[in-house]
Amino acid sequence: MSILSLMRIGRSVKQQRVRAFMTQEQLAKAAGISPRQLVRIEGNKVEPRFSTILKLGKALGVDPSKLVDEE
Repeated sequence: MSILSLMRIGRSVKQQRVRAFMTQEQLAKAAGISPRQLVRIEGNKVEPRFSTILKLGKALGVDPSKLVDEE
């Protein structure tokens, strides 16, 4: 995954979380990941695994492709 893709994922996750009126803690709990991991994903510090992207999509009620596709 390229740096640009990583940046889009972090931004997309945050945008979808805000649209869902969720805090980072709420989303992390719903996705079964740690709040720290979510902060790192949204801050583009880590490249999330595919399984994590699936969990985030499910928790947000969006197709996981929405988190990785260009807008």
